[in-house]
Amino acid sequence: MAEKGFGVKEINLVGATGTPTIESPGGNLNLNANNVAISTNASVGGTLSVTGNISVGGTLTYAEVTDVDSLGIITARTGIKIGPSAGVGGTFSANGSYITTGIVTAFKFVGDGSGLTGVSGASGSGLAVRDSGSTVGTAGTINFRNNLTVSSFTGGTATVDATAPDPTNSDIQVVYTVTANGFSAYRFAGNGVVSSTDNPDLYLYRGTKYRFINNSGGSHPFEIRASAGGSAYSTGVTNNGASSGNIDFAVPYNAPNTLVYQCTSHGGMVGTINIVQFSSSSSTSRNVVSGSTGSLAQNAIGNITITGHKSYLLMNVGLSTAGWFRLYTDSASRTSDASRSVGEDPTPGSGVIAEVVTTGISTSIKISPFVPGGNMDSTPSTNMYVAIKNLSSTTQAITANLTILKLED
Repeated sequence: MAEKGFGVKEINLVGATGTPTIESPGGNLNLNANNVAISTNASVGGTLSVTGNISVGGTLTYAEVTDVDSLGIITARTGIKIGPSAGVGGTFSANGSYITTGIVTAFKFVGDGSGLTGVSGASGSGLAVRDSGSTVGTAGTINFRNNLTVSSFTGGTATVDATAPDPTNSDIQVVYTVTANGFSAYRFAGNGVVSSTDNPDLYLYRGTKYRFINNSGGSHPFEIRASAGGSAYSTGVTNNGASSGNIDFAVPYNAPNTLVYQCTSHGGMVGTINIVQFSSSSSTSRNVVSGSTGSLAQNAIGNITITGHKSYLLMNVGLSTAGWFRLYTDSASRTSDASRSVGEDPTPGSGVIAEVVTTGISTSIKISPFVPGGNMDSTPSTNMYVAIKNLSSTTQAITANLTILKLED
């Protein structure tokens, strides 16, 4: 019997047992109507192809869907939630914001970043640090330190202001650290002084800037004065009388020849400041002065007096053979120090200006830093009092050659 089309106005499957089935011998079932209403559940075992639109009034649930492939635009009017349960991994909101609990990886960000907030914890990456165009490294944070100040940060641009170094720190030429020996004396560590000497004499040069760092414990205000117990000398002095910290002294060219330093709380903590000057005249150029002992047996000591200057800087000591050279402020100090052994430190304030031990023939020793010295006879003279011990293995005379710079006429 030939297959022919037929029309059915309505099919009602009522009270049927099992699963009612509609089959089409040709393999296709075309439903061509204005509306096809299915009031219960519908299962599609194969592929559902729709050439028009699908409108869903309730919830459209995709079970076990691994991919959504769309050639056009997917519009989600209230947002999209991502994760094994809604919103766990991330949420795209309708206002355009995205919140995620994971990591966002991007090869490029566009914009000035002015809208970024709450960004913290960056460490060691993200920002290239360059010096004159050459990359030094990368960092998450740049910390500006001395003489650089970030004055503003707007629109992704940081404004950095540079200031000149503090001139009070940049032009200091000589530094002394000041401590105290109880309540009776100041002590100094620095050029030309022995740190264990109480209230030593200081020699400061005109036109030179000094810094005294008062580390005496906060109970000993350090003041530069015109005289012991007198008024403060303030010309060129910054922070005079400070109990701690820095006291700077730019010595004027017209400063008095003598000043003092004194504790304003303990009058016995006082010492002399001698103001001297360098001169460009030929009379104060460095020169070499010499003297020789008589014949000395091994380990014998010879005392000699070399003509030099009333005060000077000792720059170099040369001996003709192995020996122990000692230089004194006066003859009495040399006599008192005669029994001291090689390697034994002199007593503070004993009048020893400098000492050198040489181990070979014609040995020259540079004195660094230069040591200030001078004659301390009751009437100052140009005598330089020297003791030399023969440390060689033969009996001989020893010559000393001293390079000195004149400080005083």
